[in-house]
Amino acid sequence: MISKSLSSSQCFFLAKEITRCQDYQSLTHAFINLLEDFCWVDSVQAYEIFSQRKKRNQDNQNEAVVVRRFPLDFNADENTDDCPLLSTRPLPKHIEVESSDAQSNLAILPVHTELGPARALLLQGRFDQGALDLLGHLLILYRNQLLLHDRKERDVLTRLPNRQSFEARLTEVCEFYQALTIGNQTDDKISWIAILDIDHFKAVNDTFGHLYGDEVLLHFSQLLEYKFRHIDFTFRFGGEEFVVIVNRVSRNDAEHILNRFRQEVENYAFPLVGKITVSIGATSIKSGMLPSTLLDSADKALYFAKEHGRNQVVLFENIPPPQSNSDANDVELF
Repeated sequence: MISKSLSSSQCFFLAKEITRCQDYQSLTHAFINLLEDFCWVDSVQAYEIFSQRKKRNQDNQNEAVVVRRFPLDFNADENTDDCPLLSTRPLPKHIEVESSDAQSNLAILPVHTELGPARALLLQGRFDQGALDLLGHLLILYRNQLLLHDRKERDVLTRLPNRQSFEARLTEVCEFYQALTIGNQTDDKISWIAILDIDHFKAVNDTFGHLYGDEVLLHFSQLLEYKFRHIDFTFRFGGEEFVVIVNRVSRNDAEHILNRFRQEVENYAFPLVGKITVSIGATSIKSGMLPSTLLDSADKALYFAKEHGRNQVVLFENIPPPQSNSDANDVELF
């Protein structure tokens, strides 16, 4: 356990543990673990705060700010508010402490960023001025590292996580279902990986120019963030391709969610360009399958959608097997 008074070696240790992390996921896990080592901290919880995500409330869509706990609990009810304190008030600019009970207080550590969502850490413990000063210095170090990772792991134009971030997330989801199978826990709610490709995007660039092509990508990415649920993961994969990991839904629900977004795109008026459509290929994330295999299956479903008229959702599981040509197998020797 670490006290409030740090030696120079302890300071260097904390700095080393934070700066050695190579991505946002490992950075936040490491920062939580460091904070939990302080003897005056009882618990630490981290959250991501989205202003453009929806949380479903029965048949209605709540458009208020939603909060997602880090890391995402795949078993949690999507309608459960992860943190009412953060979803019902503006995120403070600086560390704030609120009285909790006679024994401890609640400290809110805000992290405002340029590319990614806002983040916040909630600490339960006992905080005097020395502790708050130390937390302030550590928060600055964490935020600086987080900004570096956001610039590396997020697309500059759309601000969505990029392909590098997608690969880490997909591995995380695959590991969850692998552990679920080992624990003999199964249900019909699984995750799905979908590749979304804007139809005839080259024609948009050729007709209107790349500036308006970028405008289409920006509006499309905003639709992704706004229309998909807060428990889903959205990415810009590259060019006009995007990826969504739809979490914890049945096969019928996955198809419904993806078709609903396809229709939203079809009905949306893009500036100057007007109407565009999107083709979507998806597959279920099965335990034991490699991320590369899942991506290949979703890509084959997308190719099938493109080859059969575009502007549609195709699940890899629904693609009919290739028909064998019996005549081709009949060889006449004489």
